Amino acid sequence: MTTRLSRSRPQRPSGPSPDQQRFARGTRTVADLVAPAAVEVARDHLRLDSQFVRTLVVTGYPRSVSPGWLGPLVDFEEPIELSLHLYPLETAQMVSTLSHKLVQLHSSRLLAARGGRLPDPEREVAYEDAERLRDALQRGEEKIFSVALYILLRAGSLGALDALTRKVELTLGSMLAHTRTAILEQDTAFQSCLPQGQDRLLLYRNLDTSSVATMFPFSSSSLTMERGVLYGIATHNHSPVIVDPFDESLENANMVVFATSGVGKSYFTKLMALRNLLLGVDFLVIDPEDEYRGLCQAVEGQYIRLASTSSQHLNPFDLPPSDEDEEARDPLAERVAGLLSLLEIMLAEPGRRLTSQERAVLDRALYSTYAAAGITPDAGTHHHPPPLLRDLHGVLTNTRDEVARDLSVRLQRYVEGSLAGLFSAPTNVALDRRLVVFNIQALEPELRPLGIHLITTFVWNQVRRARRPRLLIIDEAWSLVQYPEGGAFLAGMARRSRKYYLGLVTITQDVADFLEVDHGRTVLANAALKLLMKQDSAIIDPVVQAFGLSVEERQFLLAAGKGEGLFFARGSHVALKVEASPAEHRLATTAPRELAQRRLASEDRAAGDVSAPVRRRLGQEDGVA
Repeated sequence: MTTRLSRSRPQRPSGPSPDQQRFARGTRTVADLVAPAAVEVARDHLRLDSQFVRTLVVTGYPRSVSPGWLGPLVDFEEPIELSLHLYPLETAQMVSTLSHKLVQLHSSRLLAARGGRLPDPEREVAYEDAERLRDALQRGEEKIFSVALYILLRAGSLGALDALTRKVELTLGSMLAHTRTAILEQDTAFQSCLPQGQDRLLLYRNLDTSSVATMFPFSSSSLTMERGVLYGIATHNHSPVIVDPFDESLENANMVVFATSGVGKSYFTKLMALRNLLLGVDFLVIDPEDEYRGLCQAVEGQYIRLASTSSQHLNPFDLPPSDEDEEARDPLAERVAGLLSLLEIMLAEPGRRLTSQERAVLDRALYSTYAAAGITPDAGTHHHPPPLLRDLHGVLTNTRDEVARDLSVRLQRYVEGSLAGLFSAPTNVALDRRLVVFNIQALEPELRPLGIHLITTFVWNQVRRARRPRLLIIDEAWSLVQYPEGGAFLAGMARRSRKYYLGLVTITQDVADFLEVDHGRTVLANAALKLLMKQDSAIIDPVVQAFGLSVEERQFLLAAGKGEGLFFARGSHVALKVEASPAEHRLATTAPRELAQRRLASEDRAAGDVSAPVRRRLGQEDGVA
């Protein structure tokens, strides 16, 4: 026997040293950030700081369900938390267990038959279910899962928690599901609902694959698309409404926004534009009230001010670009037809239309005007500079025809009079920015529909040159639709915009008038997206009829606050509330008081005025700030 001696090495201490342990206790961990200061465990609830929590356990399920049967809980009107634990069971053992159960049930049937008793319906149903499930397991069509479903409720007071519990129990009762409160197990139940995914309560029900599939994944009635931006928060389940106007599931990218004045329709539109710019969508805005200037400057867009005295011009005689996809199309004839629509607005008497003779004279004069500029139906001449409105006036004046001279007299005020500035020069505006705003606030009332018509025509020509996602926003669209030819132009754009990767966003507060005209109804029918915000009781009935609203939805629109509305898309609609970050709010708001406060603060910083607090206080007393 040989004994070998060796020097033993000293054992290193296992684990951290006392100093390391003390240092670890002095550092902040995730638990320090999320854990409550104290937990008070009661018989049927927990108290986490100032919050009361209760867990309900689903113990009974309906016999037959449809997919998404948990929808009433997912879309519940108040925030609740659902925890679903799934444990797959071994198929071979389940087949053996079900076979043993079938033997028991069959023995009970034989004993009942020998005793002369009638078959028990409950036992017969159980026998059929067990036999069907065993055969499905044997063929590999189904699996068995142990399922635990817990519902976590939170409230600021015990009374509010009891009220919320009753609401949830009534909802589950209407779904033929049974629940119970985890009495004396609230701490364990709360741990089972935490994101760590550990079930400590262990209250299961056995369900097959088909039954589990109706519970998971959850489905919700909110509108959420795979790619898009936030349009608002659904009020019924607090889920985000994410929309992509160019999504393939939508018929087109057109949208209508109906709302009374001052409820946030422009606010919503500016948020939509600001967020869609991040996704590569270009925006063209017709701004009648100078509300988009701040947004345009923030994103370095192009701001165009149209007025009689403005240095920026749009020539209505510009020819549309050639389109290789439409070889048979005549750009000159198309532009002449568009000019006839414009001249209809300019020259027709209020409430009347141009006669067929007047239109014929104008059609002949327009072709003569283009010919004088060297432009003919031959595409090789379309590169020549287009004529101006004064050239048409000259042709009409020199024509020996009473109708032409009468039209010339009516047209003169747009050529030489006070309204001539808008049409007096060639086009000097280029759409080379991601956001282009046309400010028409300074346009005279007579020129405003003409300006809108010019802008939309100019935009229409531009979008056909380069097809990329664009949205054209027309605010106060009633000023264009109220004219027959202007309405026809807008309705035609609504029908054809999808082909050119363009979406038309129509905003109006004159809902009743808009829906009374055929072109207004056409614009509405060709809009895949719709937003209804607060409506006045005097005009709510046409809206209810046009959109098929229920009594509850009618009342919602009458009582809606700022930023609230009904959003329609893909055949469904949800009530939403528009939400914005502080930075977005500063760019989108048009509240007079807030803008006045901001202006005073800016002036104070620029001047370094020591009396600024006094002036601000005086402004508040006067109702200015």
